[in-house]
This record gives sequence, structure tokens and C-alpha cells, in this order.
Amino acid sequence: MQEGLANICFITQFQTVLRQRVEVSVPRKRTGAGRSADHDKGLTKFYSTVLDTLMRQLQGLMEHKDSSVSFPILLASPGFTAAGFLKQITETAVAKGDKMLQDLVRRNAFIVIHSSSGHLHSLNEVLKSPEVLVRLKDTKYARETALMDEFYALLRKDDGRAWYGPREVETCVEKGAVGRGGGVLLISNSLFRSQDVATRRRWVKLVDQVREVEGGEVRVLSSDHESGRRLEGLGGIAAILTFPIEDIESEDEDEEEEQPEHGGEES
Repeated sequence: MQEGLANICFITQFQTVLRQRVEVSVPRKRTGAGRSADHDKGLTKFYSTVLDTLMRQLQGLMEHKDSSVSFPILLASPGFTAAGFLKQITETAVAKGDKMLQDLVRRNAFIVIHSSSGHLHSLNEVLKSPEVLVRLKDTKYARETALMDEFYALLRKDDGRAWYGPREVETCVEKGAVGRGGGVLLISNSLFRSQDVATRRRWVKLVDQVREVEGGEVRVLSSDHESGRRLEGLGGIAAILTFPIEDIESEDEDEEEEQPEHGGEES
């Protein structure tokens, strides 16, 4: 962002999406009676417009994801524009009592970063910033650790909402239980390093099914990290379901028994 211009982007592991561009005329800051006040008034209006737009975008994202999802919000600008925006965010959170905004401020979700401009081409330099890289890495691992904790908690409950193992998880995905509304596929990156091409394609297909078709969350965990090693102990793949599925093994056995015998006379 820069004075009068803000690009609101959503950054994922695979792509950057421009959600909205905000432009508000801000008078130049000049000396003289009233001129500085005009600039400050225009800047305040700009900040308010950007904040309203940002909150609408965040609410839209939350409709498709777990409301407890924790992610950083990068505020990048030349000069003090981003710092001024964060100041207004904090003041607005207190003044309006917006619970979502207050929660973002409380957990320090906003990160102020310097950029050469507010245009999209400056995004690459922002994402290469050491501070941003460390924060994004910490957030990623924190989320993965929390998901593994949630998985084990559900597994202990034994309510049919936590399954692990290749065949079991594939069955859950086929039944549409790893989709929107809290479904999560946890898969180890080691499965994609198989020497067998068919095996790698199997897992790529499963990931695409959950992410693109079912709308669920996919987390590829590194076997070098503690959460990834925990997943390795479960066969490298697990799932948190949106609805319970009971006794997959019994269902599979019933299906096998119902298969017609091959051979014999043709009808």
C-alpha cells in the first residue's frame, strides 16, 4: 500500500490472488493553514476505506475456512503509511468493539513491512523479507502442530471424525467427508517422493480432489518437522472429517461380499 492506493492480496502456498484494489484521493501534504488538515482527513478516509474492504474480504475467507485459522496479515508500504494504517486499525478495534478485529490485534496478526511502493510488483521483495519468511514459517508450523493435536484429540474420542492410513483416508474422501466446513487432509511430503510414478500420481490426485473439488483444507507436512514426524507414525496420511464415518473396514467387507461371482452361465 501507499497513500491513496492499496492492493489486497490473498497469498497461498501455490498462488497470489488480487482480491481487491482500493484507490482514494489523498491531497498532498503541504505547508500552510488548512492544507495539512486536508491531507490528514484524506488519509483517514483512505485508511477507513481500506479497513472496511479488508474486513469484508476476511469475512468472506472465513466463511470457507475454520474461524480459528490463524494467519499473518502483511501491511507493506514505503514510509509510514502501513504503520499509520495499523494505528487506525488498533483505534478502530477499540472504538467499534469489533470482536474479529480485536482478536486480530490481540494476537498480533498484523505485520508492518517496508516496501518500495504499494504496487503489486513490490510484493516479491516483501515476501523475501527475512522477517516475513520467519513469521510465515512459524505460522505454518504452528497451524500444523495445532491440527495434529486436534486430530489426536478426535482420535481419542473415537467418534468417527479422525481416520488415518492410505485406504481409510481415501474412503473418507470418496464419501465427501473431507470437504468444506472443517475437513482437513494431512499428508506427509515423503509420499510425494516415492520412486513409483503411479504412487505419486495417486497422492496428487487425492490432494486435488480435496482441495479443488471438495473444498477442504490440505496440509503437506514436512517429515523434517515434529508434526510431520508424528504423521509419519500414522502411515504418512490422516484426515479430520466434517461428519463421522463409522467402521470403514466393516463397510469394505460388506461391499466385497455383495460383489457377484464371476464365471458361470451368462444370463
